[in-house]
Amino acid sequence: MISFPEFKEAFPELIGNYPAKLALVLNLIDPNCGGVLLAGKRGLGKSLLLKLFKKYLNLFKIPYVEIPLNVTEENLVGGIDVEKTLEIGYRVYQKGLLDKAKNAYVLIEEINLFPAEYLSLIFQRSYNYTIIATLNPEEGFISSHFLDKIGMCVFLEKLEDKKAYFELLRFWEKEKDLENSYLESYSNLYKYIEIIKSWRTNVKYENFIWDYIVEICLKNRAFTHRAEIFLFFASRAYAALKGDSVIKPDYVNFVAPLVLLHRMKNVEEKLQPQQEKKENQEQSQKNQEEPQNQSQNKPEKLPQKEQEKSSSQNEENKEENEEPDLDSLEIFLPSAPKEEIFDLGDVFKPKRLLLKKDRIIRSISGRRTKSKTHLKGGRFVRSVIFSKDKDIDLFGTIKTASPFQKLRGRKDKLIIYKEDIRYKEKERKISHLVVFVVDGSGSMAAQRRMIATKGAILSLLMDCYQKRDKVAMILFRKFNADVVLPPTSSVELAYKKLKDLPTGGNTPLSAGLFEAYKLIKKYHLKSPEDRILLMLVTDGKANIPIKIASDPLEETENICYELKNLSYVDAVVVDTEIKRDFLKMDLAKEIAEWLGALYFALEEIKSESLLNIVNLSKNFLYRNEAKS
Repeated sequence: MISFPEFKEAFPELIGNYPAKLALVLNLIDPNCGGVLLAGKRGLGKSLLLKLFKKYLNLFKIPYVEIPLNVTEENLVGGIDVEKTLEIGYRVYQKGLLDKAKNAYVLIEEINLFPAEYLSLIFQRSYNYTIIATLNPEEGFISSHFLDKIGMCVFLEKLEDKKAYFELLRFWEKEKDLENSYLESYSNLYKYIEIIKSWRTNVKYENFIWDYIVEICLKNRAFTHRAEIFLFFASRAYAALKGDSVIKPDYVNFVAPLVLLHRMKNVEEKLQPQQEKKENQEQSQKNQEEPQNQSQNKPEKLPQKEQEKSSSQNEENKEENEEPDLDSLEIFLPSAPKEEIFDLGDVFKPKRLLLKKDRIIRSISGRRTKSKTHLKGGRFVRSVIFSKDKDIDLFGTIKTASPFQKLRGRKDKLIIYKEDIRYKEKERKISHLVVFVVDGSGSMAAQRRMIATKGAILSLLMDCYQKRDKVAMILFRKFNADVVLPPTSSVELAYKKLKDLPTGGNTPLSAGLFEAYKLIKKYHLKSPEDRILLMLVTDGKANIPIKIASDPLEETENICYELKNLSYVDAVVVDTEIKRDFLKMDLAKEIAEWLGALYFALEEIKSESLLNIVNLSKNFLYRNEAKS
């Protein structure tokens, strides 16, 4: 048996990224491997690799179906063939893309940009076909439920070898026509894979291999049975690729990262204690070395005359700059914490915010909340009698007119009256303006709480970028509130502002909410179709009013009711109070009730259901290979 020679034979137009090529080759050998998710940032070759895979399928007439981003529900699952229905006189259905994809490969580019409803339809029948898809983590993820149905996941990485860069430049200088280049390599690849396919059924395994596969899945906290099944098929395909007749543990170790990468949970938590131990050891070594260095680098003693001169000069300076001691006055002065700028905390995937739909028909698009729309790309919901955009629902119209055809004396053509006409009511997701109202008072500095708060805000900002929202930011501290960032689509600018947010001073909460109220009213006049999400991040301990001698909590309550009465505003309160403290007040929970808002404690805003596969790829990919 001849084993697969080199990975340069596989998709030679793309240099490097051998794990991605291996995953595609394994799925060509055995479609039971479950498909591949090609993940990575922009410009690393995801789309190119998908095109090269499509080129391979075209050359050797292997069945496949492409699902474009602008696909409609009728094209996806099928619908009524209007021409044949009118011609014959009864309903004739036509197949959708998913019906045509049975026992074929399904190619999807930017799968994370598809609506969740379409993804549920695609993955509902995923056992019938093999999905090869691309994903950019910066543009958002898909549900972990859908991720688990894809057999393998690979992160494409940037080239680090200088030789690879030179090879890439030479390739683009010489080769201009990608369709007709390297045809010989593709024919060789096809021959090898066809030989290996016939060999695959002869690959055997011993009973302990299943125990070994289960053990690996449990160790990496991949608790679904799909992980074990896909890992078995991938190991068998790799054994056939190596020209071996038996599945070995080394083969399981080699393909395990491809199968388990997007299924692992909290692997980083295991790695953190080890890193902390190393850091502590390094610090202790430094502390031991510092006294020795100080003793070696001590300054030489000055002569007695020079010492006397320097001491007399220091005493004169002290007398000139001498100030009264304020220790006795400390009890009469208010405590004002020092102003600090804290670092950003850890980024995580925030919980999904489910906001209510309204009845306004909008012409905007986004990826957060469902709304009625008259745009072409909207999802059909139901037939209605009246509609502004006059988009006729043929199926609804035929269905309404069909019972009356005999009464109307139909002979050849369908007789439709004006009252039979039905229109499409469509919906699609829209974006929001998210107004962050951030507490920058001194209480946020307690136990360095602002670090975790900034991490939560940054995570929410990333979520806004993925949902195509605009953002604005208001900071309240000391005696007033400022619009730090006016409404913008630039999340990078919001990140810079967040990084430099200071902390310290009093808590003018009512001033912050009033500033948000003014900004929202002004923005609504310019963009009346847009919905607005108010994101209040505070512990609720208001102590500075807008008007002198007023109660700050009463002011806050009054402004909250004004915001609550704005029908186009939704609100979320993120409570930053430390709940472990004995004197917890839960004021933020009261403010959430006044606003009619969703309430989350700072620890609750984190979503544990979605896997952080971007960072896991660096720690885990081919770790087993390095050990061996």
